[in-house]
Amino acid sequence: MKLNEHSSFLNNYYTKSNFKLAVYIRAHLREIISNDIDSILIKHKNEFEDLFNKEYVNDKPKVFSEFKKNINEIFNYEKHSSGSGYSFTSALGINTCPYCNRNYITTIGNDKTKFVRADIDHFLPKYKYPYLRLSFYNLIPSCVICNRNAKGRKETSLTNNIHPYIEGFGDDAKFIHRPKNYKDLIGRGNPEIEFNFSKNQSKIKKIKGNIKTFRLTEQYSIHNKELNHLLRLKEAFTETYIDDLIKRYPKLNLTKEEAYYYVFGINHSYLEDEKQPLSKLKRDILEHINMISI
Repeated sequence: MKLNEHSSFLNNYYTKSNFKLAVYIRAHLREIISNDIDSILIKHKNEFEDLFNKEYVNDKPKVFSEFKKNINEIFNYEKHSSGSGYSFTSALGINTCPYCNRNYITTIGNDKTKFVRADIDHFLPKYKYPYLRLSFYNLIPSCVICNRNAKGRKETSLTNNIHPYIEGFGDDAKFIHRPKNYKDLIGRGNPEIEFNFSKNQSKIKKIKGNIKTFRLTEQYSIHNKELNHLLRLKEAFTETYIDDLIKRYPKLNLTKEEAYYYVFGINHSYLEDEKQPLSKLKRDILEHINMISI
């Protein structure tokens, strides 16, 4: 265990309550790895903050102190992930990027026969919270576009952003379309996708933070083909199509949710969004045009 190798050095430093650092880390390592971020920060941030601000965060660029080198050896997901990253992303079982719900991030292969897996985003920046580098709640599997291209070095926080393990956009931000002309209205034009927000201001602040950080408006601007398809469905079928389908095939004993899946190819429940890309977009637009109501 890496902590054993570095204990002697780290025990020269003390936490806020005057615990030897390696002793404190060892006593709380399981909590730091598996507890939610709020719990970790409430219980441990004060113990680490002054010490890490002095010895870790304020290092000159590319000139790491011995303290930083030792901490990075222990709390370094990137290094550990080279041998177990596939096991980690596979165990999570998340198939689509939780930030954008556009791209598959399914793990294919394993730690020996590597092929493709999700990027891992550190939700809270690792240079500020190095002791969260191994925290399950701080490691978010995501697509390359969201993690590298959109977010890059931008910081996310529990105050200004949606944490996908804690909450989603839900009904507080829904996709809608605003037709500019008749062709847009019937799915033959270039309809634009927008967000419609609730009045839950604290939640909306965080949602807008994600939209800006991950450039979701830009990412979804390319999906007018999918939007046109949904609009044409509205022209082809009545609002009661799901109910009519259930009545037409009574032997199948379909629920509304099952019929919805057969017709639109996605699950209706937002709890299933992680399984298929564009699930939220399709559900929100279909509700917006009164095509579904389950």
